[in-house]
Amino acid sequence: MSLAGALGSECQGVEADITKEVEVRKAVGVAAARWNGLDGAVSNAALTGEGLIAEGNAFAPFEDYPLDVWRRVIDVNLTGSFLVARESGRAMKASGGNASMVLVSSIYGLIAPDHRIYDGQPFKSFAAYSASKAGIVGLTRWLATWWAKDGIRVNCLAPGGTYNDHDPAFAAAYSTRVPLGRMANRDELSASLLFLLSDASSYITGQVLAVDGGMSAW
Repeated sequence: MSLAGALGSECQGVEADITKEVEVRKAVGVAAARWNGLDGAVSNAALTGEGLIAEGNAFAPFEDYPLDVWRRVIDVNLTGSFLVARESGRAMKASGGNASMVLVSSIYGLIAPDHRIYDGQPFKSFAAYSASKAGIVGLTRWLATWWAKDGIRVNCLAPGGTYNDHDPAFAAAYSTRVPLGRMANRDELSASLLFLLSDASSYITGQVLAVDGGMSAW
């Protein structure tokens, strides 16, 4: 089934590399032209530990961490979000404001990981991810005050670990760090995202919504 069929509505996909300014500008332009303006935007692309498994040096000890991998993660996770926000915000202003933007961070942009839960796993937590996701929190708050006068709300979603066919040992280890005792389901994140995009959150801006099962409350 197509995405449009699954959603029961029309949709359009545009491929873009969010580290490339010209591609982000083109993608946002296509969306704004197709829908006669832009009233919502989400920046969610990121390089994660699981996505870097194929790169043998992606989980090197911090003392030996490769600069090229650090820069690549920052380029996608933080600079990519900057480009999406800049181009989307410009389109939103041109559409008259009254819009909502959500930048996706991570619980590891708010708190430090427990490195012990990664013992025996092929992937690890790594500093570039946490640093990039913490940067998104700062960018969110800055943009919320910058665009408030234009009627553009900017908020941040900070998901906790989300189950995606993880190794049972990892899922169990991670769950011991969560008050609710489990990883998130994807549907729980999408519901929170829809809330931040919708008018149900019309008086919320500059905030970080941690959907983490209580992990950051310990």
